[in-house]
Amino acid sequence: MDAQHLFPGTLRAIYDTLRSHVLAVDGGIIEEFAKTQVSYGAARKFIWLSPLTKSKALLTVDMWDEHRDPMIRDVIRYREDKFTHQIEVRTAEDVEAVSTLGWFAEAARWGRKER
Repeated sequence: MDAQHLFPGTLRAIYDTLRSHVLAVDGGIIEEFAKTQVSYGAARKFIWLSPLTKSKALLTVDMWDEHRDPMIRDVIRYREDKFTHQIEVRTAEDVEAVSTLGWFAEAARWGRKER
């Protein structure tokens, strides 16, 4: 699987924006494609992007702490040090908003196991 097949049409701008922001955080981040998503990780995976429809994707971000924001669809506490944030994204601007909040950098710290 690759970006062209997983994120066609309008989803491509969402993927491209996410990729550029996440990889800019740290040169050691690894991008990995699976059948239904792309993930980003370091010592452990911390961000996933999964297409939901032709115009909407689910952005999943693991962080040390819980964040509340109207854009967040759900927050799941898996354990004391892991909060999984699910965000529906429809545009590249939605991804930009998440980046502006500093969540990609925070997620990368969680992925590197750096508090």
